[in-house]
Amino acid sequence: MMKINVKKTKVMCISRKGKIRVRLLIDDQQVEQVCQFKYLGSWISDDGYDSKNIRARIAMGKKLFMDRKNC
Repeated sequence: MMKINVKKTKVMCISRKGKIRVRLLIDDQQVEQVCQFKYLGSWISDDGYDSKNIRARIAMGKKLFMDRKNC
């Protein structure tokens, strides 16, 4: 039998129409709703845009360029 740990479980609703509240109950405990999370190295947000992921990749590229420039 598989048991879900409510403290480690999060829920997110992706919508471009605005913030949508989700009520998910497991064993009469409400699961926490988040607006973004990191999955397989990429940030996913509830509005469907990748702005945080894009900024993170630009910052990584800039750091590599600057490290190489200083050699």
